[in-house]
Amino acid sequence: MKKLVIAIAIVAAGVGGISYANYVATQEVRIEVDKQLALVSDQTGATFKYAGLSASVISQSVEITNMEVIGPEGENVAHIQSIEVTGYETDKISPHTSFEVKSFQFDKDFVAKLPADTNEMLASASYDLSSSLDYDEQSGDSDVVLKLDAKDIVSFNMDVGLANAKALMDASLAISKAQQEAGDTPLTYEQELQQQTLVMQAMSKLEPRKINLVLNNQGKLKELFVSELEKQGMTLEQMQMTLQQQLQQAPVTEEIAQSLTDFAKGLNSLSVSAKLPEGKTMMEVNQQIMMLAGQPEELVKFINLEVKGE
Repeated sequence: MKKLVIAIAIVAAGVGGISYANYVATQEVRIEVDKQLALVSDQTGATFKYAGLSASVISQSVEITNMEVIGPEGENVAHIQSIEVTGYETDKISPHTSFEVKSFQFDKDFVAKLPADTNEMLASASYDLSSSLDYDEQSGDSDVVLKLDAKDIVSFNMDVGLANAKALMDASLAISKAQQEAGDTPLTYEQELQQQTLVMQAMSKLEPRKINLVLNNQGKLKELFVSELEKQGMTLEQMQMTLQQQLQQAPVTEEIAQSLTDFAKGLNSLSVSAKLPEGKTMMEVNQQIMMLAGQPEELVKFINLEVKGE
């Protein structure tokens, strides 16, 4: 029995230590979050209020819950159920980082005051957004994933694989450190120019390896298309016919033209994927694509292009 009591005490002490560490982390993060939100408020005039904030030292995550965005004149702009950031570190690029927003939605009164040509369906929708970065420091390979879901309407996923990304990651880290050191002091024009040059030089070394794009109907994609086409004085059937005529003249393969036609008819899903040749920078790939613009078959082979529509 004594051994059991000792074991329970050890576990309790461990849990208590973690809880205390989480509490300390939460207090420190709250100070930093409030500081950053204050800076954004100064720049935009908007105010950000949240009901809860918590941090976990184990998962290296921070979660903000029930955030309200209030406009410069005190009007309600938007509500966000939660924002969670995981894996971010101040002194290095982590192997995995992520950012997730759940249930972002504009206030009804705010939507009502938007310009007349605003799509009401999209403006009134509730959105989930997530992005992640997987990075191998030794190889320099990285994978960026972005997912956007307009609930009950449409979702969009993007997955981009990059090689030779170390220079860009180092540049990003250097810029982040410089901004932290500057604190509330605005960067000079020369400093901003140096940062932009650093990023451009790093991006010129990137090697794109893959890209996957997926658009999926979540229930009301057809209604969304119809509402936008009506603004242009066009019906869905007219759009489908126009697209088919344009594809007959466009420099695309028959397979791709058919996939795009299938998507226009079904409006269920559209996926585009490409696997790019190794050892070529973005600029080199773009130059080759431009050279093959009038040769659709060769272009498809060069980037291993696949398009599927339903």
